[in-house]
Amino acid sequence: MPEVWPYLSRPELLQRWLGDVDLELAVGGEFALKAWNGDVVRGRVLIADPPSTLAVTWRPHGLGPESRVTLRLQGDGPGTRVFARHEDLPSEPERRQARRIWREALTALRTAVHEGTDAHAWGGTLPMAIRVPLARKAEDVWPLLSTAQGLGKWLAGVERFDGVAGGAFRFVSRMQERVGVAQGTIDTVVPERQIVMSWEREGEEWGGRTKVEFSLVADPTGTALLILHSGFDKIAPDAAAVARHHYVTTWPKIAADLRRLVAPVGAA
Repeated sequence: MPEVWPYLSRPELLQRWLGDVDLELAVGGEFALKAWNGDVVRGRVLIADPPSTLAVTWRPHGLGPESRVTLRLQGDGPGTRVFARHEDLPSEPERRQARRIWREALTALRTAVHEGTDAHAWGGTLPMAIRVPLARKAEDVWPLLSTAQGLGKWLAGVERFDGVAGGAFRFVSRMQERVGVAQGTIDTVVPERQIVMSWEREGEEWGGRTKVEFSLVADPTGTALLILHSGFDKIAPDAAAVARHHYVTTWPKIAADLRRLVAPVGAA
């Protein structure tokens, strides 16, 4: 265990498998992660018990509730077993996403420890999940997801949105003086619950469509929008990480626009 613990506690060794990490190794200390694939997480240290246990709160992209990650080392003889436990995730899609993340992360940790090489370039094809708490009822939020007028208030300019399964859509946005066009077809519409779209960004050589799901789910605030973006493993391998990095940096900004739009009058 003593040989592995530094890979959980020293930023220069965490960088070899997890990503760029700022870590104050004390209870209440700050924890911040910027992964190679664009994922950004902030939290604080809950347990720092060398050489066996590190636990932190986990809040991706500055949105949604905190969850808890515990990394535990066990082993009395040669070799060390590493356990990752991710708790307090509110939905099965988010739990499924966490399982995939930690499976790849622990594989990278094994490579970094055994081979002494950087193994942090993982996760480029993983789906991404963003939970956006909204202080509104589902029926109040639904028009913002299911109509051209509503989507145009926060997502992008809407040139076409048929609003029914099998229909087409075309969104136009401008970010940093660059025009972006997303288009495709609407796969599923479940009124006041979910819209699923096959999504392609025009002009990018990414080799195929990904999938975007907007789902309204229960949340302590009343309702949350769960944005799931998947399918990066089905486009050109050399382009998947680029595509995912683009979306993992833009969706939180778009989500923040939606939160401001529905915030109660007078809310900070």
